[in-house]
Amino acid sequence: MAQHKKVLLMYITSNSGHYRSSLAIESALKILSPGITTMNINGFAYTNPIFEKLINRTYMSVIRNKPEVWEYLYDNPKVLKNVQGMRNAIHRSNSKKLKILIQDEFKPDAVVCTQAFPCGMVADYKKYLGLNLPLFGVLTDHAPHSYWIFDNVDYYILCRLRQAEIIL
Repeated sequence: MAQHKKVLLMYITSNSGHYRSSLAIESALKILSPGITTMNINGFAYTNPIFEKLINRTYMSVIRNKPEVWEYLYDNPKVLKNVQGMRNAIHRSNSKKLKILIQDEFKPDAVVCTQAFPCGMVADYKKYLGLNLPLFGVLTDHAPHSYWIFDNVDYYILCRLRQAEIIL
């Protein structure tokens, strides 16, 4: 008897296309493999619930009131370079909770991320521990951006209007 696989799906921001994409992928996985076990979580809320609320409020406010600020920050190499240290520190601080989720409790056979932040957390966690855990980054934005680039992402899937393209 074959053992059913477990897939961890991660997004951030419950009121977003990233979340809806994660739900759609989860539904498709259950149709394609009825015995599959999934866990679909807000990766940032799981690792940093208080910080996530602050960041989410700030992000939504900027998007609504000053979209040009987000456009400036979105794929700016100077900004990316300046936040790299902070991003690495956040990823390291999340390692304990990721260990509990990935190695102790849920023990997924693969991780699918529909947003760059949890994808980076898992990619850096894999690198740090030398884990051989398949990691899929599902890009739902209009175009890929620098915040998605990590050495330990195994597959990137680009979703465009009703089609998906897998990049190996």
